[in-house]
Amino acid sequence: MSLQDELDVLKAECLAKAPPNVTLARQRAVEALAASGLAERAAHAGEQAPAFRLRDGHGRSFSSREALRRGPVVLVFYRGRWSPYCNVELRAVEAASHDIRSLGASLVAASQQTPHNSLETQRRNGLSFASLVDAGGKVAHAFGLRWKASDELRAVHEGCGADLAAFNGDASWTLTMPARYVVAPSGTIEYADISVDYTRRGDPSELIPVLAHLAGAP
Repeated sequence: MSLQDELDVLKAECLAKAPPNVTLARQRAVEALAASGLAERAAHAGEQAPAFRLRDGHGRSFSSREALRRGPVVLVFYRGRWSPYCNVELRAVEAASHDIRSLGASLVAASQQTPHNSLETQRRNGLSFASLVDAGGKVAHAFGLRWKASDELRAVHEGCGADLAAFNGDASWTLTMPARYVVAPSGTIEYADISVDYTRRGDPSELIPVLAHLAGAP
């Protein structure tokens, strides 16, 4: 089953359980985000990726500049462990992680969550790659992915137990658009998948031919 097939099943389950006002608020948020043009202004293939240095939940540092000296970097932005869609995606990326690393790439994820919640994301999803702590969404902002939740969406999240201020240790109530990047050793973005609609995401298998090309594989 492809990642999108899994997400479609999850979406159907969520729609069946969620009250109509919750579904409507979430749909309005997706439509407003699409209308804002933020995704079009975000970092895309062919552009230089913003350099960054972040720490994981254990406090270990990851520098994009240092990693790119060794090979490409695959960077996965996700919203948080409170999002079932992000958890499904992270597990799908984990399933492809051996192939990703075998092509010489470093693999990391990043979210605005606290160190504790970043570690919980790794543990609960059995991830072999680090979840970096993008405090305040500074790196997400540099990539053009950070946006502020409306009051309506905030109320829905709080009502569903997803208090972003608590999860992120930050009262700004901003979110990161889910996105997946392949950055070449030159710092150029070779692949970008940005999800305005958080229920729709590219398949991790799309990363492999990009990485194979960078590795010079036939």
